Amino acid sequence: MGVSTTWTGSLSSSYNTAGNWTNGVPVATGTAVIDGSVSITGGVPSQPDVQRFYVARTYTGAIGSVGTPLELDCSELSVDNNTSGSTHYIHLDGATYASKTVMVDGLKTGNALYLSGDLDLVIVESTFLGTVHLGNSASKVATVKDMTIMTSAGTVDASVPANVAFADNALLYMTAGTFNIGENFGDNGTMTLTGGTINVNEWTVTSGGSTDSLIISGSGATVNWNAGSTGLTPSSINAVRTLTMVNGTFTTVSNEKAYVGLGTITQYGGTVNLQSPFPNIEINTAFNSYAGSFNAPKQSVLTTTAK
Repeated sequence: MGVSTTWTGSLSSSYNTAGNWTNGVPVATGTAVIDGSVSITGGVPSQPDVQRFYVARTYTGAIGSVGTPLELDCSELSVDNNTSGSTHYIHLDGATYASKTVMVDGLKTGNALYLSGDLDLVIVESTFLGTVHLGNSASKVATVKDMTIMTSAGTVDASVPANVAFADNALLYMTAGTFNIGENFGDNGTMTLTGGTINVNEWTVTSGGSTDSLIISGSGATVNWNAGSTGLTPSSINAVRTLTMVNGTFTTVSNEKAYVGLGTITQYGGTVNLQSPFPNIEINTAFNSYAGSFNAPKQSVLTTTAK
């Protein structure tokens, strides 16, 4: 096991200065513990590889900046601090650690973490209260493979399409909190909600069709679909290939955007409300109704199986 070293910032805000750490600059197989009150300047360290980068609960400084995140190659990034005024900008990239996991806990209301780079797994814990922004800028994009959101009062924001991309076969599991999304959740991606709210504000897709599956199973789970398939008619593309409703709510009532094509809806319960202000919603394949409340889109001719 590598050496553990703790940030003190006793000499400066430079990550590269050995005297700012209790055991020297972090090594590739080691653990970096960020504590104290001194902020860390962003950029690419002379030694960016570290196995584990842990931001302690009592840390009161800031890491990186909006134009210059701290760039690391690490296997595990853990952000646990819950002190006031903490905003961090961290970019994960590099080949030393092929799999990169981010775990976010702590962070009070009003605090933020800006994540970019290759993110294999992002876990937002139940006690998180701040905001995780996926993507720093168009030049520091977040590419996300899998994500779990369990926060009761925090927010994950992926609303800027130029700043975020979701990998093919991406998986989202959400039990609480708010997720704002402005980009297609990856071809063959699956979003499963047992609780919480997803606000879909943009949904970039191609004429080949989006192949995402959306499963809503919790009574408190809500998806507000406010996005359209820009430039395409509903029959040429499905924004969601399959929507499975067990409980909760799927609604387009505030959708004033372009056309939205939905593939197959299977409803066992909950509420599906496709009454958008304009006739811009279309079910292209089938609507299978077993139970629950359904408000049909204004213009669609439905292929319906009711049991």
